[in-house]
Amino acid sequence: MKLKSKIHLLMISSNADLGGGPKQMFSLGKNLNDNFEVFYALPKNSNYLIYLNSKNYIQISERKINIKDVFNLIRFIQKNNIQIIHAHGKGAGVLSRITNLFLQKKLIYTFHGIHIKCHNFFTNCVYLIYENIFGRFDSHKIFVGESEKLYAKRSNVFVSNNISVINNGVENKLIKEKKTYLGNSQDKENISRINVISVCRFVEQKNIKDILKIAKRIPEIDFKIVGYGKLWKDIKQLIFELEIENVQLIGMKKNVFKYLYYSDIFLSTSLYEGLPLSILEAMSVGLPIIASNVVGNKDTIENGISGYLYDLKDLSIAIKYLKELALNEKLRNLMGYNSFKRQRKFFSEQKMISKYENLYTKVLMEM
Repeated sequence: MKLKSKIHLLMISSNADLGGGPKQMFSLGKNLNDNFEVFYALPKNSNYLIYLNSKNYIQISERKINIKDVFNLIRFIQKNNIQIIHAHGKGAGVLSRITNLFLQKKLIYTFHGIHIKCHNFFTNCVYLIYENIFGRFDSHKIFVGESEKLYAKRSNVFVSNNISVINNGVENKLIKEKKTYLGNSQDKENISRINVISVCRFVEQKNIKDILKIAKRIPEIDFKIVGYGKLWKDIKQLIFELEIENVQLIGMKKNVFKYLYYSDIFLSTSLYEGLPLSILEAMSVGLPIIASNVVGNKDTIENGISGYLYDLKDLSIAIKYLKELALNEKLRNLMGYNSFKRQRKFFSEQKMISKYENLYTKVLMEM
């Protein structure tokens, strides 16, 4: 339906890394229909520049509340006649809620992961008090997966009745038919070896040390980790100290699919997630998934059908599953095809975009 005038929508993220939240935000901004005009509030990051221009963007601080940001946002929202504010993640939620106390616009908040179990008692208490006070001012809350919603309710996070579960979605890709090599002689020589890939930011949440522990115990399998972050030097040093020879750190890459198509299995060892785009992207090309059985990860695959979930405390099970898939090409192909079909059915970008378009229109029309 074509509206008489465009809906002006402001997306806010306080994350300076191009992680799942910002990726989903830009996916929305790029693909929403012509009824919407999208604006952004983000920290400075050169990776964001292809999505931004001087008219649709305002810079904010990274992961901290700055009074100057609040006043600048108020002016930006008023100048551009913003009707809906959509906050992505906890930091953006704090800034948006404070700003909106002065504006009373429609405010949508997406959690992108609830991390209570990873903080101390005092921090959790402060977070719950904050969320149960300020969360009441949201017009609508979005959970990116069913397990995230259930975890919020179990953790006594204020939820309200105005909630939706909208799965993250990724672009549909061609299924991986056979392994290709990346262009150098060494990779061509090792093409017969099983390659396990992980794509993640180098932060505590992603639990990369467990990837190294697993790799150390399976020297016959190669592991590649695509990504970058503040723990890069620590992980590189640990590989050296443990004398691990079958792990390659790839770094940040714009075309991650080049590496996904080269790989045989995707591994996630995360401590928690919202709904990880990295796993969904691996599913979109038909990779079987082995992932920690945590909030977010457990929404992606069907255990034993499109991959395996393992308990974080039991790496031996993850190792068992990796060996099983490495030795059984038929099983790898079957689970990979099942993950491919599941991504198409539940986690496609097109379905996600359609649900957000309907939600934005509905929220704006509510009194």
